[in-house]
Formats: sequence, C-alpha cells, structure tokens
Amino acid sequence: MNDPIVLIAAIIGALAGAVSFLFRQLVLTKNHRINDLTDERDYWRKVVLAFSKLPDGTTMPDFDEWYQQQHRVPRLGREPYLIDRPPET
Repeated sequence: MNDPIVLIAAIIGALAGAVSFLFRQLVLTKNHRINDLTDERDYWRKVVLAFSKLPDGTTMPDFDEWYQQQHRVPRLGREPYLIDRPPET
C-alpha cells in the first residue's frame, strides 16, 4: 500500500537532486569563466600600460591603483576616510 508513495517520493527526490547538481555546476562554470575573463582583461591592461606613452613621455597611470585610492575602505572601528581639505589661507 505504501509502495507507490515511496516510489513517487524517490522519483521526486532524484529529480530534485539532479536539478540542484546541475544548478551548482552552472554556477561553478560561470564563476570559472568570469575568473578567466578577469585574468585576460588584467593581462591586456598591463600590456597596454607597459607600451603606452603619453605625449609628455610618461606612462599612463595604473587604473587599479587609482581606483583603490579613490575607494579606500577604513579599518573596522575607524572613522571613514574624508577628502583632505586644502589649507585655508
């Protein structure tokens, strides 16, 4: 009498397990591809920076260093960073 219920529950459980496994694989593949694209972007950015010269003979500034400087995160328990004011005269 309980055999059809057990069979239906087993089929539903197997389908749920398969769907969750496939979803997990999809997320892992997406993350791997994003990491590959980020590495490729960083490589080409460094190549361009190494060979680019501005008209005054200097090289282009590093975007990552500029971004980190502009978006500094304070340490925990500290006041947030404020933009330095020029000295008043």
